[in-house]
Amino acid sequence: MDYLVYTPMIYVGQTILRVNLSDDKIEEEELPDSLVEKFVGGKGLATYLMYREIKPGVDPFSPENKLYVFGGPLALIYPTFTRTAIASKSPLTGLYCDSYAGGSFAIELRRAGYIGIAVEGKSDKMKCLKITKEEKKLVECEHLRGKTTYEVGEIFRNYSVLTIGPAGENLVRFANIAIDMRKNPTSRPGVAGRGGLGAVMGSKNLKAIILRGWLKPDELSKGVDRSLQKELIDRYIKILKEDVVPGIGIGGNLPVFRVSAMTKILPVKNFQAGTHKGWEELTDDAWGGVTVNRITCPTCPLRCGTTVSENSSLTERIEYETVAMNGSNLMIVSRKALIEINNTLNALGMDTITMGNIAGYLMELSERGLLKDYKISWGDVEGYLKLVHDVAYRRGIGDLLAEGLARASKALNAEEYAVHTKKLEIPAYDPRRVIGMALAYATADRGGDHLRAWTVAIEVTTKLTMEELADLVKYLQDRNAALWTLIACDNIPGNSTRPPDEMIKVYIEMLNTLGFNYDEKSFLKLGERIYNLSRLFNVREGVGRKDDSLPPRFHKPREDTGWVITREDFEKMLDMYYSKRGWDSNGAPLRETLDKLGLADIAY
Repeated sequence: MDYLVYTPMIYVGQTILRVNLSDDKIEEEELPDSLVEKFVGGKGLATYLMYREIKPGVDPFSPENKLYVFGGPLALIYPTFTRTAIASKSPLTGLYCDSYAGGSFAIELRRAGYIGIAVEGKSDKMKCLKITKEEKKLVECEHLRGKTTYEVGEIFRNYSVLTIGPAGENLVRFANIAIDMRKNPTSRPGVAGRGGLGAVMGSKNLKAIILRGWLKPDELSKGVDRSLQKELIDRYIKILKEDVVPGIGIGGNLPVFRVSAMTKILPVKNFQAGTHKGWEELTDDAWGGVTVNRITCPTCPLRCGTTVSENSSLTERIEYETVAMNGSNLMIVSRKALIEINNTLNALGMDTITMGNIAGYLMELSERGLLKDYKISWGDVEGYLKLVHDVAYRRGIGDLLAEGLARASKALNAEEYAVHTKKLEIPAYDPRRVIGMALAYATADRGGDHLRAWTVAIEVTTKLTMEELADLVKYLQDRNAALWTLIACDNIPGNSTRPPDEMIKVYIEMLNTLGFNYDEKSFLKLGERIYNLSRLFNVREGVGRKDDSLPPRFHKPREDTGWVITREDFEKMLDMYYSKRGWDSNGAPLRETLDKLGLADIAY
């Protein structure tokens, strides 16, 4: 094999736990060396299992759909690799979906000796999966039905807990999954926010996975050269401290808000504008004055989480996308209101990006007089909070909106105002100024997503040609697919940089201490392999060029600036991207591309 050499006795953790909720069967499965050689962990293994085990056309809410929860190989052995990958067929998009969360779950999963959990079937009653050294069993937990994510987190405070809220139970198609969500947290909680994977858990009547590991770090890294391990850790932490992007890594990604406002790419009034009066009240500086405490995920030295208080309202510091989509997009400029909104969405278990996007759409329709018997105005905090509850509990118009923006806008006969791609609502960057994000949204494997290829940091300072943007988007997608296989954190500095990339080199050296033999070229090839496999999953579900598209709004000039992405320019850039990917004109990977990536035996 040209992509790595592998020494299995060093890498402890090829075991997954298979859980069937239909018959309560729990079994361990040792993954073969050949599979770990090709896909390593995290996104890689989850994507492979999804492609092999979830049949085309399966209803995401059916017992046949599966939910995969994975950690990465470096968790607990090296710092910052604490995130958890969760993957399934999305009930929102009907396509491939993976989502990531911080917290301690991935650490505890590795301490339990597992690289992942695969859940299938459906229980007749609400169940929790409990994993400890003493037992691994499904426990009836009807008493937890209706509990918020915070309440479940408090009940199991001595464990790491992965749970859904009422929205997941009620099959809201953009329900999220929370990890270690607690009031006054001592370590950072996490949320796998996008794509509605919480609704997949809800459809299976799985309320929570409760976990406490028992293995020590040395037991997970038998055979690793300890002096080399220490040298890499010291070098890595030095890079982290020297290369921190201002604000990011020491307080989350909220500093992006100021950049977005000044470059006029904020989502304002459902992407009708790119900046607004009073935006200064929502910047990191404004929030910085109310910081109470710094918190972090286990083993991470960055402490990018904080708790903040505004007039006695306490929350974890809100991320940029939540502030932009629920603040600027809805014309809400009160920090106290945003704290309450954030806490409410987290408690009920709903994606803050999708909910903010849908609310902006609804407010625009209301302003245009296109809604019958329903009104809500820009900046209406009380009305918005009521709407959030109505969606979570599927009451009134909330029942329709719980289906997601694509379905709701079709039912309301107002699709031209809906801002989504492949049924996943667009997040907080207007691509008419940063055109690389247009290509990133259109070609992201889970629908309208910004994290597969976040081009913003480069585009706001550097003018790139369409061909350079196509190169950049492909590179970042492949790079991040490889990083999320480890699973590296998105808040680590440099995650949006172009090569050469010093951080990638350190990651590869860390991975190689476990018995792999990667270099930079083969590591990026790993990411390319995974990204093409997720594309194959979507192609099998009917995705093609028609779906790699933008919402109509972005093809119309913005009123405040005149910025527009013409269909002709977009199609040219898409052609360039397909060519660089080795896909045909309809966006399907060519046989020669699959052969090159070692995927032909899987795809055919």
